[in-house]
Amino acid sequence: MYKLLIAEDVKLVRETLSRSIDWERLGIELVGAAKNGEEALEWLKRDPPDLLLTDIGMPKGNGLELIEAFRASKPDTRCIILSGLNEFEYARQAIKLQVQEYIMKPIDPEEIEEVFTRIVAELHKEREEQRGVELMEQRLRDRLPNLAQTLPMAEWTGSIKKKKLVEQAIQTIRENYSRKDLSLWDVASGVGLSEKYVNALVKEVTGMTINHWIVKLRMEEAARLLKDPANRIYEVCDRIGYVDQDHFRETFKKQFGLTPTDYRNNYI
Repeated sequence: MYKLLIAEDVKLVRETLSRSIDWERLGIELVGAAKNGEEALEWLKRDPPDLLLTDIGMPKGNGLELIEAFRASKPDTRCIILSGLNEFEYARQAIKLQVQEYIMKPIDPEEIEEVFTRIVAELHKEREEQRGVELMEQRLRDRLPNLAQTLPMAEWTGSIKKKKLVEQAIQTIRENYSRKDLSLWDVASGVGLSEKYVNALVKEVTGMTINHWIVKLRMEEAARLLKDPANRIYEVCDRIGYVDQDHFRETFKKQFGLTPTDYRNNYI
């Protein structure tokens, strides 16, 4: 069910809209009927609707101002104007605000039902498509957990085959980043590809080279370990594969904007 809020200052029109249309049959739940813009905004704060059917000329905030407020708070709200004002300026502003429909008074329940039937069908299609996208993304996260944990999906590029190879490369780094001698050759061997190709592949899919990934995972682990005061900084340095504490300190500061000591102090 999609939630609908009506905003109409004329009591007779408001009650007619509420009672003359079988909203539930259309897949709509009528959550409220506000008598002015101010009252409608209160509904927006406590129970944002999916649909807004509003008059233009109302006290305490007109319909166009109301639509603008809804757009700012909940951009995907479908807004429909029901008005007796047939002026170009209102129509122009409605187009600017991306109003779904501009219905003229007097009320024609059949026309209103047709409009909302079409809008509900569009909403349903969009939600089904969104669910499909979310399901696909979840499957990808399940199949490529290392990529999913370390990089937003919007930043992934390349084919599924390439992503799988990159997933293997990141897994190899994750399993071996504590090794002080970990190199590009080790990662390439773990994936079964040449050094040049695996580095280019990882850069293509994630925007980062193998070396950047090694540093990234080491620094993330260092940050985690530093939150525990029982772990001394030289021990953290050693556990993530760094030999030189000065190099570790410089790299950590570059990554987080703080030295390891200052970072730790934030958690003590």
